[in-house]
Amino acid sequence: MRLVLAYLVSIAMGVAVLWLAAGRAEAVAPSPETGADIASRWCADCHVVSISGAGIERAPSFPHLSTTRTSEEISASLRTHAQPMRGFTLSAREMQDVTAYIASLKDDISQ
Repeated sequence: MRLVLAYLVSIAMGVAVLWLAAGRAEAVAPSPETGADIASRWCADCHVVSISGAGIERAPSFPHLSTTRTSEEISASLRTHAQPMRGFTLSAREMQDVTAYIASLKDDISQ
């Protein structure tokens, strides 16, 4: 009986550790730097993605979006429009990073 109880406690502790580790991973803030890298690789074929003008202006520029849209609007747009574009799929984390990058451009423009 003790062996069964010890086994169950061991399993419960393992589950708790995994749950805590998953919570920490989700708590990591979005990275504008990672978003900039993603934008330069995937978005610059259609969008101007930086203040320096890198990219192509076939679609709204990211600097412009940073001054005319809230982070929530940018995020919603990525969720609804980014997925079917160019046949690639951004993960939820990548969308958060790109949103953080676009939002960060507003600070760069105002300096």
